Amino acid sequence: MNAFFKKDILVFCRDRKQILIPLILPIIMIVVMGFLLPNWMGNATSSIKVKVGYVVKDDVENGLRQFQDSLAARGISEEKAVQLIGVAKEIHPANLLKYVFANEQVAEIIELTQLNEEEALLKLKAEEIHAIVTLPEGFTRNVLDKMLLGAGEGAAISLIAEDPTKEVSVLQGMIEGFMRQVNADAAIANVGSEAVKQGQMAWKPVIAAVGGVEQIEGIDTVTTSQYFTLSITLIFTLFGAVAIASKVITEKREQVFQRILLSGSHPLSYLMGKISATFIFAFLQLLLVFTVSHFTLNVFPDFPLQFWIGFILLTVMLCVFIAAMSGLFTALMLRMNADIAYGIINTFIIVLGMVGGNFVPVYILPDSMQQLWGWTPNGLWLSTMVQWIQEQSWAIAVEGIMGLVAFTTVTVALSVWIFPKRGRI
Repeated sequence: MNAFFKKDILVFCRDRKQILIPLILPIIMIVVMGFLLPNWMGNATSSIKVKVGYVVKDDVENGLRQFQDSLAARGISEEKAVQLIGVAKEIHPANLLKYVFANEQVAEIIELTQLNEEEALLKLKAEEIHAIVTLPEGFTRNVLDKMLLGAGEGAAISLIAEDPTKEVSVLQGMIEGFMRQVNADAAIANVGSEAVKQGQMAWKPVIAAVGGVEQIEGIDTVTTSQYFTLSITLIFTLFGAVAIASKVITEKREQVFQRILLSGSHPLSYLMGKISATFIFAFLQLLLVFTVSHFTLNVFPDFPLQFWIGFILLTVMLCVFIAAMSGLFTALMLRMNADIAYGIINTFIIVLGMVGGNFVPVYILPDSMQQLWGWTPNGLWLSTMVQWIQEQSWAIAVEGIMGLVAFTTVTVALSVWIFPKRGRI
């Protein structure tokens, strides 16, 4: 195998273009993307636009009248009843959620359209809106009873959606935050009921800031430069594996493989030579690109020794997998027409790169594609590296390495199975 390894190293080194492109182009792209989109990873909310159908089944005026009538039945004096009615009109429960949606920050990501129930369902089916928010019948009466009198069970806001998309999750989080705020104010109102009844405590909706970056203790933020350094380098390394495997086209045409068989060498020695050479080139490529990117953009600043140990282990495991992929590409090119095999392989890598988040951050992809991220080898490595940067947990690193070991084992087994035996090329 050593002779074949040396052959592949020498053959590949003769083609300077094939060496320089996978080294220089990713560095250029990483530097350009790092300067053009320095904060893209930290401003994901700017790309979100949630279209909401707002349905109000409640009769507000009737609810206020019912609340007013119930005061006398509860034995509340006329003076206090007047004060409570004044507070009830100020609260106006049916408009509480509208106040939140009308906030300038919220309006940037929430597009609210008031509809009747039938129109809202039709628009939801036609995917013209992402979700329907419904205020049920008796909402005004039930909210006022709970907030001002501490009676009843309160009221629920209904959220209907076809699929649990990113937009629906954002909307759900906002409504849950709003409800927590209303419940907290109701508790305060009940504790200070006398102040409320006397008009000394007025309720106003409190709107939390939308978006921004939250730093969780023990978890670091992944920057745009870090993400693109990892993702772009990975996809170019895969294309580098194709470049090494493609040398088999010339060797097949010039009957190099047949001469190797005539020499008495085992056919798989040829395959192992390709895999070994790919591992060396992949490791050198990743090492060079990561080093240049780090010193150019300061991609991985102030990380401890533990981080670099895990980083190198994950990178070496990635190189092993890419070497196995080169073996699979080699076997396919020997088995199939060279042009057809080359087209299939490049298409496969592009699809793998899209699903695995190598071309764009995975969080902006459709939810169906996001679910496939960790089921691709490149997506698994990328997600593991992102989590390693954030948490530096050995459990995460080991899980990622074991996943790549499984992918590598399957790839090598498939390569050996496809690779032609003596007299079958």
